[in-house]
Amino acid sequence: MIALIRSEFRKVFSTKLLLILALSALAFMLLQIFLSIFLNPPGFEDINRLMDPAYIKTIIASAGSASVFLLILGIVAMSGEYRNQTITSTFLTTPVRWRVIVAKMVTFAILALVLALVLWFISAITTMLLLGTQDSAPFEWSAAFEILGGTLIGLVLYAILGVAIGSLITSQVAAIIIALVFTFAIEPLITVFFLSVGKWLPGNALNSILQTGGGGPESNASDLLDVPVGVLVLVGYTVVFAVAAALTTNRRDIT
Repeated sequence: MIALIRSEFRKVFSTKLLLILALSALAFMLLQIFLSIFLNPPGFEDINRLMDPAYIKTIIASAGSASVFLLILGIVAMSGEYRNQTITSTFLTTPVRWRVIVAKMVTFAILALVLALVLWFISAITTMLLLGTQDSAPFEWSAAFEILGGTLIGLVLYAILGVAIGSLITSQVAAIIIALVFTFAIEPLITVFFLSVGKWLPGNALNSILQTGGGGPESNASDLLDVPVGVLVLVGYTVVFAVAAALTTNRRDIT
């Protein structure tokens, strides 16, 4: 297994995909922080939301927005084997197919852990510096550390989910499109019209772990699951998809 994980790390660093997605996640996070601090949405012009410590925690939790990039990274890592037609040689080298999937999951979980830590630190520092230019509640590192655990757990689980989805949907384009449509369209719509159902979906489970309603001006963290329940729900989704990926891959005709 150690050799397989080392091989996966070599594959990751042999391309620029990790760097591109990491920089994209960083840029997206910084944009969210900037907009959250300097731009008030319609109807909130006369309210200084920066005086609310809970809103400041939401800004720091922008580090969790990298989850979608980790999801894509995991999808590409697995579905790319099929797209580039390297999956046959991979399974010939390692006939026990589930070991390959586990190795990929472990590899990208480690990468997600490191990236989550870096993004959280940059998010906290950036928020602290920008808040210093505004009339706001004081920045509290204790609040930032409350977000750290959720960021680490969320990004790691999303990376593993990505590998599982890439195993289940071997078409790379289809897997990415389905994941993005569900994340940015289907799940938000379900949440808007059926909150009692939507709060149990992966994205809102992540929001509950990050202790934020999602960052929107009308979001409400109290509408979401408790943090421990959110963790269990997201872990549950990850385990179900991972097991399904292993079982499906073992039975799939690769030729």
